[in-house]
Amino acid sequence: MAITEYNKYMQEAASKGKLAEYPDYRADTKAADAAIKYGMAVELAGSSGERVTTFSGGTPFGITLAREYTDYTEENPDDLKYRANEPVAVIRQGTIWVEVEDDVTPADSVYADNSTGNFRATETDGESNTVGTAIPGAMFKSAANSGELVKVEINLPA
Repeated sequence: MAITEYNKYMQEAASKGKLAEYPDYRADTKAADAAIKYGMAVELAGSSGERVTTFSGGTPFGITLAREYTDYTEENPDDLKYRANEPVAVIRQGTIWVEVEDDVTPADSVYADNSTGNFRATETDGESNTVGTAIPGAMFKSAANSGELVKVEINLPA
């Protein structure tokens, strides 16, 4: 029997970077070039393809997956991150909780914010400045207001 009501089995996220649905997901492991918070868009750092950094306008590589045990060992939410040189689990396919910079709905396109690594529904800000980069194959699976958590389904190539 298929699970059709996830909230009966999987609680809503209390922090970003957690899996949002049970279907299969695929993650790659790369080293953190610098500290990277959970649930952030990342891009490859350097030319080796072995390191990632918080997204800053390059080519989106994926979204960082939270390590579950840190919710119990880290009291400060700002400490919920991968430290430099640690192995980082990067979701390339799956549904994950992320934070948005503006209000979003499931009908909106998904953009990675070029300065924060969070997510948004528009490529430009209110003054027509480019502030986001489209994530191909990604879609919002729920609605949220600015600063809230939302489900994003990502489907980047292997």
